[in-house]
Amino acid sequence: MLEQMAGLYSGHYGKWGGKGLHPGEQIRLSAARIKASWLLSRDSRVAWATAFGQMIGYAIAVQTRLPSCGVVSWVTQLVVHEEHQHSDVGKTLLFTIWQFTDHFAWGLITANPYAVRALEKATRRRCLPASIEKHREVLTRLGTRIVPYADPSRETIITSDESRINTSFFLDHSSLPERLSKATERAPWRLGQLSEGWEWFAFTLRDQEQIKLAREEIEKMLLASDAVTKEAYSRMLVSGDTHRWAQYATAEVTFVVENCAVQPTKSVLDVGCGSGRHSLVLAELGVEVVGVDYVQRFVDEAQTEASARSLSNVSFITADCRNVDLKERFDAAICLYDVVGSYTNEEHNLSLLRNLGKHLKTNGHVLLSVMNMELTERVARNWFSIDSDPDKLLRLQPSNKMESSGEVFNPDYYLIDTNTKIVYRKEQFVEGDDLPVELLVRDRRYTKEQIEDLCKQAGLDVLWSRFVRAGHWNEPLTRDDNRAKEILVLCRKPALPIQSLFPDA
Repeated sequence: MLEQMAGLYSGHYGKWGGKGLHPGEQIRLSAARIKASWLLSRDSRVAWATAFGQMIGYAIAVQTRLPSCGVVSWVTQLVVHEEHQHSDVGKTLLFTIWQFTDHFAWGLITANPYAVRALEKATRRRCLPASIEKHREVLTRLGTRIVPYADPSRETIITSDESRINTSFFLDHSSLPERLSKATERAPWRLGQLSEGWEWFAFTLRDQEQIKLAREEIEKMLLASDAVTKEAYSRMLVSGDTHRWAQYATAEVTFVVENCAVQPTKSVLDVGCGSGRHSLVLAELGVEVVGVDYVQRFVDEAQTEASARSLSNVSFITADCRNVDLKERFDAAICLYDVVGSYTNEEHNLSLLRNLGKHLKTNGHVLLSVMNMELTERVARNWFSIDSDPDKLLRLQPSNKMESSGEVFNPDYYLIDTNTKIVYRKEQFVEGDDLPVELLVRDRRYTKEQIEDLCKQAGLDVLWSRFVRAGHWNEPLTRDDNRAKEILVLCRKPALPIQSLFPDA
């Protein structure tokens, strides 16, 4: 990856100007220099984009928490292939790094107006010299710690009309007038003009008014939904003490054993196993278990716990449950607590179920659960249409429910799209060693009829479905019970029909 980054930088960052080190030649940077200068800090964040197997852009940002201010995301490098510089690649890279996080400031030092526009789009705010001037002292002081070209000896001009710094980086500016012209087609330029050796000191601040977003802008921001959801799950610190629904593993495994014909020496696949609480209890009963999850931290925790309990009949694998091929078939499978529905694209949920069925032996059982859409709609207070009122997403109240309790049915903290029925939440994560982050999380929830139909589409026979609450699966609830946050479904993999066994018969 570092070699690709170095190749992209050296081919597309720009050329040296007349006063540069090698006038007229491409500015080059080695992989070793990128690593040593920008990737050794634990606070560094990297995003990259590929097309047809080739890297077309990357961004590196250092995120630092400032006392009494908050987190600052300082972009140290943003490089996009020249053929893709008008395709919102830069904006998407930056947004991927910080999402909807409510940081104190976001910024970069650059002589490229496209990079400034990418910053503005990714933060939904304008780079205004007056706002930068207001926080000049804290930002320039931070710059001396993060980038070598922002030391105190550099001449810096930050007023209400311009914001720039003399970095003595003599980039060729011959194409700058054309770039500025294109960059100002839809919005005026506020940062002033540049001469060679100078760069814009471009920042947006949390206290600025946000730009209204068009439907297309929202959609582009949400293209990375899978990655966002994955990060959100990885930041959950699940334990029975904080997430009450996670304390019922023993009771729920007892239900699995009784309803899925599971016995010692039988095999069970745990899809979306998390940190393995169900897998570990099954293994203690003598069942052969394989747990699969796409969050590496969860898999590591599960393996550590299995070793601590001296369990040799359980293994954990980091993989995508939609397409993993384990090269074996299981007597039963479980897919619990909203693995199905974590993808807003229904085809992805269907792929997960089909792949699950592929790993079952004939007549093998699968027990799965999804979030109850009927309850979600019944108690909902916030509805919107992403087509007609996308800005309502910006006004959605954030919470730390996903991190602190897993209680994602609080109607104050979710929005339902009236057309797609996708549920939106802003989840804040502050615990652990990582910096605070705020993520826009989407999920798909189901009615009883919808999840039954999806299972049938995946080729599974539905034996029954019921409304339940965590840990009390033996006590079916009524459709209108506000405790019924989950729908539990028991399916079986049917035998192949005779026609498929003997196609010429």
